Amino acid sequence: MNKVMSMKEAIETHVNDGAFLYIGGYIARPPFSAIHEIVRQKKRDLTVVRSNAADGFDMLIGAGCVKCFIATFLSLGFYGLARCYRRSIESGIPHKIELEEYSNLSLPMMLMAGALGMPFLPTKDMVGTDLLNVKSFMGDNKYKMIESPFDGSPTLLVPALRPEVGIIHVQQADENGNAQMWGIGGDCQWGANASDKVIISCERIVSRDVIGLDPSRTIVPDFKVVAVVEEPFGAHPGYTPGFYDVDFVFGSHYQQASNTVEGFEAFLDEWVFGTADRIEYIQRYIEKYGYGQFKNLEAGFGFSPPVSYEY
Repeated sequence: MNKVMSMKEAIETHVNDGAFLYIGGYIARPPFSAIHEIVRQKKRDLTVVRSNAADGFDMLIGAGCVKCFIATFLSLGFYGLARCYRRSIESGIPHKIELEEYSNLSLPMMLMAGALGMPFLPTKDMVGTDLLNVKSFMGDNKYKMIESPFDGSPTLLVPALRPEVGIIHVQQADENGNAQMWGIGGDCQWGANASDKVIISCERIVSRDVIGLDPSRTIVPDFKVVAVVEEPFGAHPGYTPGFYDVDFVFGSHYQQASNTVEGFEAFLDEWVFGTADRIEYIQRYIEKYGYGQFKNLEAGFGFSPPVSYEY
């Protein structure tokens, strides 16, 4: 079944106020086009989960979309602390989000448990840390300590997470939703498959035959997918391996703008509310930064040695 639609339609149809979302993009392939559309449609009271979060999540918080955040950390990477995130926690601007923190291993394992249909998974890396001493909206269900049934040793269990909607950006997918990615994967495969339904944003739509040439790259099967959006440059200012690099200039621009509430709101007015979709966003980018800067982000062609799929 053809599931191709616009990002506006995908978010409007499948992301409701109060939804529990997994939004992928662990360093690589952040789905900025979807994040912009969530902000544009002014979705509210969202619970969002993501390990290793960055500027896209800072934007969602600053725009007032997020109520609860299950996270490991949120930073602007090279640009320092996340400004909107910090204003929310410290000053309640635009409102104070509820935060539940885990380690950068435990949270992906919680998504793994959800994807595998398990109620929980054991983990070690939070034991002995203050992450066990601070609980928020998950309360006593943040984790459980038990005695191992094998040797009686103390064992930490973390609960499965099962988001209502997963949103990821990948290199390619077919029109039915079989989605393929390469490069840093992080928690993307687990987060998408833990979700009840998935919105796929991709650089290009390809045929089912192309997907079948290298099926090991397929991280999400079509029966999980409810929307496929062909969105070139959809992860900008993040990067998509094989397509374009991180835009450090634009990342610095966001950091400077988000230093103040007024600057952040002006940024949204220009780059989110001031553009109807990704096409207008790219046009605005080229107008402001020049076509040369846009082209400089493009990846070169580094072909790998051929692989035979014959018997």
